[in-house]
Amino acid sequence: MEEINKDLTNEDYHARPEISKSGLDSINKSIAHFETPWRKPTAKMEFGTAFHTLILEPEKFDDQYLKGSNKDGRTSEGKKEKKELEEKAKEKGQKVLRYDEYEDLMRMKESTENHPRFSSYFSEGEPEVSIFWEMQGVGCKCRPDWMINGGEYIIDLKTSNDASPESFAKSVANFRYHVQDAWYSKGVQIVTRKSPTFVFIVVENVRPFSVAIYVLNGASKDEGWMTADADFRKYVDYTNTPESERYSGYSPDAVELSLPRWAFKEIYN
Repeated sequence: MEEINKDLTNEDYHARPEISKSGLDSINKSIAHFETPWRKPTAKMEFGTAFHTLILEPEKFDDQYLKGSNKDGRTSEGKKEKKELEEKAKEKGQKVLRYDEYEDLMRMKESTENHPRFSSYFSEGEPEVSIFWEMQGVGCKCRPDWMINGGEYIIDLKTSNDASPESFAKSVANFRYHVQDAWYSKGVQIVTRKSPTFVFIVVENVRPFSVAIYVLNGASKDEGWMTADADFRKYVDYTNTPESERYSGYSPDAVELSLPRWAFKEIYN
């Protein structure tokens, strides 16, 4: 099963049962976490979605979002305007962004427009293409933010409060972006028969709203695939275990723990 779907909505994509990168993140914790229903997006995730729409599908932004009021919501005038905006948004199926959120989004967009390389990555290509494939009889999926030349390049657009190399490298490790690089690259390669170059473009969501562009080195990419593959095999092993012997939570056995390195004051300090 190999499929490229350019018309699938984000909601329909998430509703499909195939394993995604976020699914691997859950599997890494436990199968039970993976089997838990999809959680409601956080405020940060929703802000990121709004930014993606603004940059990748700008023609949809005004249809989906409405600028909130800058009046004090504790005053009668502020309450009235807020209510009017919410009613207008409900009528048109829009989401009301806080005034400061909307302003930050516009500043971020302006920063991307002033960047000497940013626009070249989006001069051609397609947004939000859903990719589906199969490995070892298990369905897999990914949804690149932007694909160029049918999979030659995968562009992943991130927002961050610090896009410096030192900080973003930590974000890559903490949020397993190297796993995302590996999983998306594998899926696109299987379906398109191309070997994609995966590019992170990071836009700060706080002043000065700077832009940074990164690609992972070979060792980081290798680590990403080893981690992704280990998570995937954990799921395959689970599904291959007889149902009567399966356990989807954390290890049922006692596991020896060690304090984190920073907690050993006398040894390491």
